[in-house]
Amino acid sequence: MPQGLYIDLNDGRPPMEITSGVRCPSYCMTTEQTVAYSSVAVSNYVSGSQLLFIPRQTVQSYREGTNLVPTVDVLSGVTFSGGTMTHATWNSMSHAVNMIWPGTVWQILPASSGSIGLYIQDSTDFLSITDATMSGQCVYAAEITVSGSWDTPTIAGYDREKYSVFARWNAAGVVVDFDGSTIMAFVERDGEDVPASVTMTVAIFASGVAPTPGDGLTILNSKGACTFSTVKRPFIYHGALYTPSFANADIGNRMVLLGRYGYSSKANSGWCWLKFAGLVMQGNNVRLGGGQVQNYWTDQYPVTGQRATAISIPCVDNIY
Repeated sequence: MPQGLYIDLNDGRPPMEITSGVRCPSYCMTTEQTVAYSSVAVSNYVSGSQLLFIPRQTVQSYREGTNLVPTVDVLSGVTFSGGTMTHATWNSMSHAVNMIWPGTVWQILPASSGSIGLYIQDSTDFLSITDATMSGQCVYAAEITVSGSWDTPTIAGYDREKYSVFARWNAAGVVVDFDGSTIMAFVERDGEDVPASVTMTVAIFASGVAPTPGDGLTILNSKGACTFSTVKRPFIYHGALYTPSFANADIGNRMVLLGRYGYSSKANSGWCWLKFAGLVMQGNNVRLGGGQVQNYWTDQYPVTGQRATAISIPCVDNIY
C-alpha cells in the first residue's frame, strides 16, 4: 500500500488509506434560485481552499408572452475568484440572464504546513478545521435498488438539502437523475419518462455536525473540537474530478457525485422533449444522458440539442 495511514474498520467495506494528497471537503453554503445577479460571496470560505458547486437544477423553460416556443435557460458554467462564486447562464433566445442557480457549495480544504500534530505530506491539516468549517463525514452507505425513485433518508442532526450523494452502478441505457432529495432512474430514450430499476452502491456525506470521537483514530483541534474521527467514515478525497459530458469518460474504480448537469432536448412522436441531463454509468465509464422530462411541446417548434454544464465534480474512492 502507499505510505500513510491504513484504517480497516472490519465492516465489510474496503479499508481507508489516508495518504499523501488526501483532502478534506467541508460544506460552505446552500443557494436558492435568485435572479438579478450572478455572483455571490461564499460563506465560511477558507483561504486556499478549492471551491466546488453541486447543482440541484441546471435547466428551466417557460413561455414569454404569446411565444409558442418555450425559452430555455441552462446553467452553462460556474467560476470562482477567491471566495466569490459566479454563475453563467445560457439562454435559447440569446437574452442576457443574471441568475444564481440552486445547489450547495463545498470547499476542499488546503494542505497542511506540517508544523504540528499528525502530518501527512500534501494533505489537509485536520487540526486547523474550525466549527465553521466542519469536515464532511459519511452518514449513510448501503447497496440500494432504485425502482423508479428512491428518497434519501432523513438522519437526525443533518439537513437533507445539504447532502452530497455519491454512487456507483453498472447499467447501460439507464439514466440516474438526482434533484437534491430523490434519486430517480429512467430508461434512456427520446420521449416521455419510463422508470427503470438499477442497483447501486450509495454513500451520502454531510457536514455541520462535528465528528464523534471514539475507538480508532480521533483528532482534536486546539479548541478541543473533534475534527476527524473514524467512528464514521470521513469524507476522504484524493483529488479525482469528472467533467460532465455526453461522451464516455473513465473514472476508474470510483463513485461519482449525483446531480443534474445540463440538458438534452430531442424530438420524438410529434413532441419536443426537454430533459435534465443525468448520469449513465457502465463499468468505469460515465457520461450524461437525458433523464427526467422538464418540459415538452409540439415538435413544430423544436428547441433541440444537448448542453453540458461546464463544471468539475469530485469522485471518491469506492471504499464506502
